[in-house]
Amino acid sequence: MKFFIRTFGCQMNLNESEIMAGLLINEGFEWTENPEEADIIIINSCSVREKAENKMYGAIGGYGKLKEKNKNLIIGIGGCSAEKEREVLLEKFKNIDFVFGTRNVIDIANLVKRALDGERFADFSDKLDEVSYAIAKRPFSNHHAWITIIYGCNKYCTYCIVPYTRGFEKSRPIDDIIKEVEEYNKKGYKEITFLGQNVDSYGKDFGDKKPKLDLLIQKSAQFDSIKRIWFMTSYPTDITDSLIETIAKEKKAAKYIHLPVQSGSNRILKSMNRRYTKEQFINLVYKIQKEVPNVTISSDIITGFPSETEEDFEETIDLIKKCRFERINIAEYSPREGTIAYKYFKDDVPKHIKNKRLQYIMDLQKKINLEENEKYIGKILTIIQEGKAGKNNTYMGRTINNKLIIFKSQEKLNGTFLKVKVNKISPGPLYGEIVEIVGNN
Repeated sequence: MKFFIRTFGCQMNLNESEIMAGLLINEGFEWTENPEEADIIIINSCSVREKAENKMYGAIGGYGKLKEKNKNLIIGIGGCSAEKEREVLLEKFKNIDFVFGTRNVIDIANLVKRALDGERFADFSDKLDEVSYAIAKRPFSNHHAWITIIYGCNKYCTYCIVPYTRGFEKSRPIDDIIKEVEEYNKKGYKEITFLGQNVDSYGKDFGDKKPKLDLLIQKSAQFDSIKRIWFMTSYPTDITDSLIETIAKEKKAAKYIHLPVQSGSNRILKSMNRRYTKEQFINLVYKIQKEVPNVTISSDIITGFPSETEEDFEETIDLIKKCRFERINIAEYSPREGTIAYKYFKDDVPKHIKNKRLQYIMDLQKKINLEENEKYIGKILTIIQEGKAGKNNTYMGRTINNKLIIFKSQEKLNGTFLKVKVNKISPGPLYGEIVEIVGNN
């Protein structure tokens, strides 16, 4: 029997889809990239943004039409939207056979078999204690591995649904993670990314309340094949001096941090339940930029959070100008049912104002990117080729500080270290040409 998985949302969802695919293949099911030939379709959903959730509903409708043609087709839904909606999904959509949670992904083979036996159900059991490095996976890359090291979040930002859909923080044992890194090392993988909703809280739940991401990076750097170690997503107050020092000193540690700020207004930050001030955030960015040569920092910002004034927005603009981020993920505030903001705050910033502020930030960030990218003209940068970037043999790769470069190449060089000379820039990617094939570096 063939199965198809549709993944929405973050890299953690991607990693969970890799695990589901591996477990199903282990049980004799066959992977397909064509939903029309599938016997089982699994939707791995996201609920962080309204747009992502709407995509899930669209997918349910589309695959429902396939079920009208094939009555034996099994459709299951997991991920954050499934955790949020729970049994309601079964009530609303008669074409869905089963719904499961964010903490029992590793039970997917059993869930599918129950559905094939004719059971229609929702199962939100917690199987995180059974997660280990030995679980089967079907990686979607031959050179870059995604490894979830901590589940859940304890921060309860007022706009965010994650603590309600993924639960409290739970770190995997460090020895188990290192064994997983070792397995990827044996297979010749060159890059790993440690994942978590709040990745630099890793290990705080082990007893001494001290983050241990720095130790995990140091231990992972011992493996010869592994050349780059990434992590995401960070929370500002959990970035320790020891982590910054490790990033600076460890050659294999990526010189890049995704550090969401959300707003530059202290009043709005407090309303969001973000546990830092604008000044503390800027000082942290300056510290990282000072101690880690050539580091790049990206961020997330929400425009139009309830009660955001022009003065609040100007504080955000001031922060962006001072921090000069590598990239900003910008979103207009949208109320997420189940959050504190949804319950208690009035969504009182008009849609056109939210959009106007979003566009202003986008234009400002493009200007900053263009100015920052000018220093790369004529430089020769070392990258790992990731894959196709478009038509006509156009490929892309990244430097260790996450600069994206587009160039002409061949598929056989995916996963290979290359030296690329930059001959053109944009507010986004750099453009260049290969001057040397380095190989495995």
